[in-house]
Amino acid sequence: MSQPNHTVAGLRQAHAGTQFGASLEYALAQDHAARLSAVQSAVDYACNLLEQHKHKKQGADGKGLSEDEITLQICEMLEMAGFQTAHDAVIGGHCDIVVKGKNLFLWLAEAKKHDGYDWLSKGFQQLSTRYSTGTIGQDHGEVLVYCYTKDAKAMLAKWREELQARNANLKIADSSTGDALVFHSMHKHSSSGLDFHVRHKAIALYWAPKDK
Repeated sequence: MSQPNHTVAGLRQAHAGTQFGASLEYALAQDHAARLSAVQSAVDYACNLLEQHKHKKQGADGKGLSEDEITLQICEMLEMAGFQTAHDAVIGGHCDIVVKGKNLFLWLAEAKKHDGYDWLSKGFQQLSTRYSTGTIGQDHGEVLVYCYTKDAKAMLAKWREELQARNANLKIADSSTGDALVFHSMHKHSSSGLDFHVRHKAIALYWAPKDK
């Protein structure tokens, strides 16, 4: 009978592709790129749990939970997973999700419940021009879009078009993992002068079963 591999490499291999694996990678991260990758993975797991239980996220009026209600759930999941997370923390203003780490690592997210593209644009500008520093280790953020309307993919594609049209010097790229509900943007940060990277992610929360 083979003995379990309790080395760091063994633990990483055993838990790769899991929620615990993301936590482990964050704890062991030796640079900002590794911390960023772990945070994004953990956010993906948290958002997928919301999607799996979207029938419980419709709100008393059937119009969905509020932005703060959903965002707080994500923050709680990240905190329980070992990430130093805060909701509505003061970082240049009241930022929706703040994750801090070693060596001045800082990751920020602005969350918006989709209610038109002006609202999403406001979230992008808040993240880019109000909350973020744009300095080394603090040059990545996220716009989370809670989509209670049909076809989150189409919504995100339209947001991509709107974002480009409203920001002439922005560069946009597809998700490196092929996720159609994610895309990336990059622009020069007005404060630091460095490239600022934003991941735009749709969380599909529309729920209208036809079996009754």
